[in-house]
Amino acid sequence: MDTQTQKRFAIWQWRTIIVTMLGYAFFYFVRKNFSFAMPGLAAEYGISNTSFGIVMTVVGLVYGFSRYFNGILADRMNARYHMSIGLALCALASLAFGFMPHILGVEIGKAPHILIVAFAILLMLNNIFQGSGYPPCARLLSHWIPPHELATKQSIWNTSHSIGASVLAILCGFIMANMGSDLSNSQQDVEKITRNYVTTLFKDDVKKSSEAIGKVIKVCEPERVAEGYLVDVIYTLKASPEKQDTTTYNFSNEKFFAVKEVVDKAKRENVEISTSEIAEECGIDKAQARATQAIVTRTEHTGAWQWAFWLPGLIALFGAVGLFALLRDTPKSVGLPELETAKTALDNDEGDASARRAYVRKMVYKNPIIWGLAIANFFVYVVRFSVLDWGPKFLTEACGMSYGKAGITVAAFEIMAIVGTLVAGWVTDRFFAGRAHRTCLWCTVGAGVAMGAFYLFYLNPGMAPDWALIGVLAMAGFFIYGPQALIGIAASNQATKKAAATANGLVGIFGYLSTAVSGFGIGWLADHYGWNYVFIGVIAMAVVGILIFLSLWGASRDGYQKANN
Repeated sequence: MDTQTQKRFAIWQWRTIIVTMLGYAFFYFVRKNFSFAMPGLAAEYGISNTSFGIVMTVVGLVYGFSRYFNGILADRMNARYHMSIGLALCALASLAFGFMPHILGVEIGKAPHILIVAFAILLMLNNIFQGSGYPPCARLLSHWIPPHELATKQSIWNTSHSIGASVLAILCGFIMANMGSDLSNSQQDVEKITRNYVTTLFKDDVKKSSEAIGKVIKVCEPERVAEGYLVDVIYTLKASPEKQDTTTYNFSNEKFFAVKEVVDKAKRENVEISTSEIAEECGIDKAQARATQAIVTRTEHTGAWQWAFWLPGLIALFGAVGLFALLRDTPKSVGLPELETAKTALDNDEGDASARRAYVRKMVYKNPIIWGLAIANFFVYVVRFSVLDWGPKFLTEACGMSYGKAGITVAAFEIMAIVGTLVAGWVTDRFFAGRAHRTCLWCTVGAGVAMGAFYLFYLNPGMAPDWALIGVLAMAGFFIYGPQALIGIAASNQATKKAAATANGLVGIFGYLSTAVSGFGIGWLADHYGWNYVFIGVIAMAVVGILIFLSLWGASRDGYQKANN
């Protein structure tokens, strides 16, 4: 290329990187908002962790296969139309989700099967459309960026995940903490939300609230509702397990309004109030104070989860319009030549369908490195989604954080992920000559260590303040997003630009097969055994990922030599 052409190419290269970055960030606005809506949905409709896990598993699998088929489509379709239309459809699905209880006429207090089915259908449709996000980007970047620069520049692009998720986390944290309807003065609504809360959330909140509580035996509705008693919870004490003493803790209107008065006073005075202070002022123990405070928060912001779908949906809709206006396809579509360093044997047989199929079989389906990356992606995504999908829920329930602070924590996880992704890309090109799989090994080791530290703090509540929990979770984000980005980069390089989207689609299937573990598996573990076993499982997944990356250590940087043999 002459100097003028090189300058023009560089301008279009960075325009493509920036526009697709922003476009993919908007996809996350209408993809991860469900995680922030889950606590509100659980409190208002009594949906269990297991039910959430099943839905997340199903939609994750739908997304994985959608991404695979969209990968095949992306290698053949104009990326401008592919991405912008897909994003617009995702935005419409998100808007519809928030209206669904109104459309079906469902009231607070219970979740009829029709509502859960409607939620599941909308989430599946959303994830079908979500499959049109990453594959067009993978294809475009391999056309615009030479192989020896792909790790660094695509790592910059890959921060789009974290930009979208971190901005969304802050936005949804604010929504859940400040929006919605205040139903805390309605005795009927308080009773409904209290029963849902006890059914779906109480065990973790109470067991984490007081060292004196051992095991929750059962939850029952007493016959004394007329006297102001809503629910009784019977549990054993840790202090004397040999006696198996049992204690009954009743949720009552009197306790609810006492705690509400203390919490509201703290808000008016703009001061933070601890669980211990609430317990002391209301004359109840820490377990009662914490659990009742959780119910007060949920009743004061009823319906806030709907805005977690409406606002991001509107933003994404405007993003789809911008994407259509600014994005273009390959260099050829703007009158520029293709990259000299990314030539393949297929370049001269563009219209030969049989040659294309043979090429894809050779570079993707018969390529052992692609399969190794795909399997490793499974374990990387278990760790990533365990925090991203369940983070708001286990931080508010298991760690006792407020909605606002949980949003900030997940945002910190994503912000450090941006830094980690950039560092991982730079390290790959600077120290490992583009061999992304080697960087993945060390990143996964770091993620495992960070999750181990978080688990240690979780086991010892007084051991570390909230900022330490936020810090170790942020470091987990720093490390785990390196492999998340680099696996796609490695797959693009190994499959070459002519099969990059297909290879990323295949790798993506394995990533989203992980939702069987990070979705249903974690929901079931949390319901039946508590968050303790969830953390053990996540750390074990990280260890397996380390072993797989170790087996790929000797693989080459890219597949262009293989493609031309």
